[in-house]
Parts: sequence; C-alpha cells; structure tokens
Amino acid sequence: MASFVRATLADQAYRELRSRILNGQLAGGRRLLPEELAIELSISPTPIKEALLRLEADGLVVSPLRKGAVVRRFTSAEVDEIYEARIMIEMNAVRKLFDRGQMTPEFVASLEHTLERHAHFARLDTPDDLATALVFDREFHQKIILAAGNSLVAEWHMRLLEQTHTTFIYNAWDHIRSVGEHRRVIDAIGEGSLEKTCETLEYHLQCSRKDALASVAAALESDGDGS
Repeated sequence: MASFVRATLADQAYRELRSRILNGQLAGGRRLLPEELAIELSISPTPIKEALLRLEADGLVVSPLRKGAVVRRFTSAEVDEIYEARIMIEMNAVRKLFDRGQMTPEFVASLEHTLERHAHFARLDTPDDLATALVFDREFHQKIILAAGNSLVAEWHMRLLEQTHTTFIYNAWDHIRSVGEHRRVIDAIGEGSLEKTCETLEYHLQCSRKDALASVAAALESDGDGS
C-alpha cells in the first residue's frame, strides 16, 4: 500500500511539474530542488525525485552531474533538430492519411472541434486559459500523428511537441496566429489537396521554429547582459 501511495504522489508531482514547465511557470534554467518543491506541494521529497527522473526522460529537465535538476534550456541547434524531426514526422503522417483515404469528413470534424477549443481559450487571454489553449494546440498536431497509426512515433512526437513548447512563452497573439495557420491546414485537407496540406502545415511549423529560435537567441542575449 505504501508503494502505491508513493507512486500516486509521484504521478501527481510529475503532472504538476510538467504542467508548470509547459506553460512557462518554470522557465528554462530554473533549478528544481526536491526539498523546496516538497514543501510547496506538501509531499515528501521522494515522489518529487521520482517525478524529476520522469521529466528528465521526457527531455524537459536535466541533471548535470546529478547535482539536482534544472529545467532544460534548449540551444539553437537542438531547436533546429527538434523541428526538423517534427516536420519529417508530420509530413509523413499527412501523406499516409491521404494515401489511405483517412482524411474523411469525420476526421476533419475532429480537427475542427480541437481548433474551436483552441480559439476559445486563446480569446480569453488569461494565463490559465492560454495554458489550456496550448493543450489544444498540441492536440491538433497529435491527432494527425495518432491517426497515422504508429504508436511509437506518436509517443516520440508528443515528447518533441512538449519540448518545442518550452522554448518560448505563448501569448494571445501567438495563439491567434497559430489558430489561423491550423485553419488553413484544415481547409487544405477539406479541399482534398495533399500538396496544399503539406505546404500549409510546413509553413506553420517553420513559423513556429522561427519564433523558438528567436526566443533562444533572446535568452542568450539576456544572459550575456547579466539580466
């Protein structure tokens, strides 16, 4: 029973810390001390340590020389690699879905529903609502990957998605632009055009990559200024 309770607490700590990292509350470079987090979350340090190990496996934190954990701060080269992988995975998934005739009205309706929820929370423009909007942003991309039917690729892709979403803090304008770009992807699917769907999706990912790289550069400049 004790191990079950500890596992449950570790799961709760993992979900809470993961959420804070993904919505920007815990920014890149932030030290994560189990003792401090245990006090904040009102649990013992042991489940915190277990949660940090899982976050490290997700690529969201690092443990340099095992001297505590730090929220991972991505380099420009890492961001480029992540987006290159995302583009390859998502383009391949789109081609598979068109080849198999899976870009059905039902699938498009599912993407529409996710887009509506994304747009709804983006318009509310509070920190909690923008964090929820980001969940639906990820869901849009993940639905495409899951529909392609490779669970291993889908799991890897989700980790890449989460890693890209830690590189910069989304504001309302970022979400509004993302909603518009997702809208154009759905329209291209509705037209039955593989070429246009790939074109609009890659444009969206390249815009996101540009923003992420700019954020990484700004963080480095801020570090150099000592601010």
